[in-house]
Amino acid sequence: MAARKHASPSPRLTLAPDLDTGAARADFEAHGYTGVDGVLAPDSASDLVARIKSWPYWALVTHIEGQHRSFDAAAMETVPQSKKDAFHALVNREAVSGFQYLYENFALYEGGRNGTLDDPVLRAAFDLVRSEPFLQLLREVSGEDDIAFTDCQLTRYRAGHFLTTHDDDVAGKNRRAAFVLNLTEGWRADHGGQLQLLDEAGDVRRGLVPRFNRLMVFKVPQPHAVSVVAPFAPGPRFAITGWARAGAEPALGA
Repeated sequence: MAARKHASPSPRLTLAPDLDTGAARADFEAHGYTGVDGVLAPDSASDLVARIKSWPYWALVTHIEGQHRSFDAAAMETVPQSKKDAFHALVNREAVSGFQYLYENFALYEGGRNGTLDDPVLRAAFDLVRSEPFLQLLREVSGEDDIAFTDCQLTRYRAGHFLTTHDDDVAGKNRRAAFVLNLTEGWRADHGGQLQLLDEAGDVRRGLVPRFNRLMVFKVPQPHAVSVVAPFAPGPRFAITGWARAGAEPALGA
């Protein structure tokens, strides 16, 4: 996507009015996670999901030989099947032995900060999850009063995509909580793509279905995974995924 300056102001996406965070805060305190349903105003939710469904600029991301790798998702669709099979064998081999992921994303945080995010709806989404009302919602739900900013990515999980067990604890990131703003309509538990929160034994203590317009918030560090999206799922699982962080925001590119 070519970088350019905004030709017109972004549309405004807003949170739903009068959100009651009391029950969500109690759940978070008791269990380390919670969900807030209907978090976006209805028009904002419908505008955002419509744009995401038609968004063409996706990267296929994974973990190969201990390193994060990113590929043009559209270009990957055009490679011969034999090369696709070899790629997936490599991905799956690493999943057997340790941390692995396979899904598509768009770098909302980086594009928003460096001025290359020229789509008005996605720019509005970036502005929303960075806004004081959204930050205050995260503070109220999590009880982490020192949350100062968020970073985020747009994610698309298609059939076969997954994220294995990890806890989001990265040195120096000061992550207080993780959040997932779900933007897929008509999703069922058997479609996969569930946020699975794990106990110390590795058992799933709670599987959270990505309900449309539901904000899921959970404490960091906490072991979790995203289950494999089923081949019969009606379409991709879309979300804005990010972290609520404390401290000073690092310089661009740091």
